[in-house]
Amino acid sequence: MRQFKIPAIVLGSGTTTGLGAIRSLGRAGVPVYFMDEKKGEAMYSRYCKKYFIFRRIGHEKDELKRVLMKLHDVIGDAVLFPASDSYATYLSDLIDKLNGYYLPAPKKEVINILINKRTFYESLMNNKIPHPTTYFPENLKDVKKISRNISYPTFLKPYLSQPFSERFRKKGFVANSERELIKYFGLMKRAKVDVVIQEIVLGPPTDHIFLDGYADRDLNPKALFARRRLRMWPLTFGNSSLCVSVPTSEVTSLKEMLFRYLKAIHYHGIFSAELKKSYRDGTFKLLEINSRTSAWFNTLSAKCGINIMLIAYLDAIGRNTKYSEEYEAGIKWVFLRDDLRSAVRMVLNGDLSIREWTFSLLGKKDYVIYAKDDLTPFVMSLI
Repeated sequence: MRQFKIPAIVLGSGTTTGLGAIRSLGRAGVPVYFMDEKKGEAMYSRYCKKYFIFRRIGHEKDELKRVLMKLHDVIGDAVLFPASDSYATYLSDLIDKLNGYYLPAPKKEVINILINKRTFYESLMNNKIPHPTTYFPENLKDVKKISRNISYPTFLKPYLSQPFSERFRKKGFVANSERELIKYFGLMKRAKVDVVIQEIVLGPPTDHIFLDGYADRDLNPKALFARRRLRMWPLTFGNSSLCVSVPTSEVTSLKEMLFRYLKAIHYHGIFSAELKKSYRDGTFKLLEINSRTSAWFNTLSAKCGINIMLIAYLDAIGRNTKYSEEYEAGIKWVFLRDDLRSAVRMVLNGDLSIREWTFSLLGKKDYVIYAKDDLTPFVMSLI
C-alpha cells in the first residue's frame, strides 16, 4: 500500500462521520490525526495515528486557531477535514491565516450560503433550482398570512441547523394546523431562532437520492457517487439508517442540475447533496448540500471503488486526478442500531415485515462503526 507523507487532521464527530473519514484516508495510506472537544470512537481506530482533545475548539474560532498554530509545530503541514458545520465554518474563515494547512473546501462566502437556510434557498430560487416552497416569516403577522397559502403538515426549521439541533435535539417542528404553526413559531422566536417555514416533500425514504463528490480548486468536478435511501431514523426528518449505492446512469438529469448549481456558486470541495422526488409532480427537489465530509458516503464510496476522501486529499496536496463516477452499485451502508429502531417502528406500523427487513440487509455491506479490519471502535461503542 502506498504511504503518503503529509498527514490529514479530521476535526469533530468522533462517533460516525469522523470515524468514516479516518478509515477512508487511513486505508489509502494517509497518516490521520483526530481532533475534537471530546472523546469518541474514532480515536480508537487503528488508522488514527494520534488524537488531540481540546476544550472549546468547536465553539470558539480563536481557540481553534490557537490550537492549530501550536499543533503545526508538532506535526507540520497537514490537510484539514471538518466533520461538522461549526468546524467547516471556522476553518473557511481561518485558513488564510494558517500557514502550512490545506483545506479542500469552499470559501467562507460559499459555505455561508449553504449553511444558512435562508441564503441557501434564496440562492436556489435565483438559480432556478427545484426546491420545496419556502417562506421566511419575520413576525406573527407574516405567519398568519403564510398560513393561508400553505397545506398541512408543514415544517418549521431554523436558519442555522447545528446550534438548534444541540438545543432542541431535532431538526425542526412539524405543524399540522395553523394553531400549531403559531405555537412553534412563538417557541422558536422566544429562543431567538430565525424561522423557515417549508413545504414537506411527502413520500417514502426510497424517494431520497444523495449525490456525493468532489470539485477541485478550479471548480471542476472530480468525482460523483450516488446512493438511494432505503430506511431512516427517526422515521420523519431523520438520517439514513440503510442506503444503497446506485449507478449514475439513473441520476443523469440530477447530476447535470447539481453541477450547474455548484458551478454557479463557485463551489470547491467535498459535497453531499440531498434530493427528494415530489409525489405531486414527480420532480426531484434539492433539500440541502453539506459542504463537508459525511458519515453516509465516507467509507461506502471507497468500498464501492471511488474514495472521495482520498480524491480531496490528493487535490489538496497538488496531485492531479481524473474525473470518475465508476464504482460498484448495489452495495449497502447500514447503521444497525438506528436501522433496528426504524424497522421495529415500521413493523409496528404495518409498513414492513420482519422477513422484508431481514432480506433488505442481505448482500455486500459497509457498517457505520463495525469493521473487520478495525474492531476496537465497535467494541468501545458497546462499552
